Amino acid sequence: MLDLPLSDDAWARISHLFEQAPEKRLGRPARPPREILGAILWVVTRNEKWHRLPGTFPPSQTCYLKWLQWRRTGLMNAILDELELSVGASAPASGANSVQLAQSQAEA
Repeated sequence: MLDLPLSDDAWARISHLFEQAPEKRLGRPARPPREILGAILWVVTRNEKWHRLPGTFPPSQTCYLKWLQWRRTGLMNAILDELELSVGASAPASGANSVQLAQSQAEA
């Protein structure tokens, strides 16, 4: 099973997928992608709804928007491939199974 928060080894396998663009922004500083990814993986691996995200993670709206953005650009598929997770057909917010561990699918 995937360790959450994301282990250092797992983060080392996927950290190269995130750009480190030193761009100047106005407003609040951006959340670290590792925190957001941990929250996204919590929702997807537990088949939970976004509004049930524990308070130890960044806000659910932030995580959901990043999940949408990363899914549209293909980054989520790359992350899930690196972490050896597979994606189902629907979004986690829909309540249907969206991500299952590779071992679970092999047993079915």
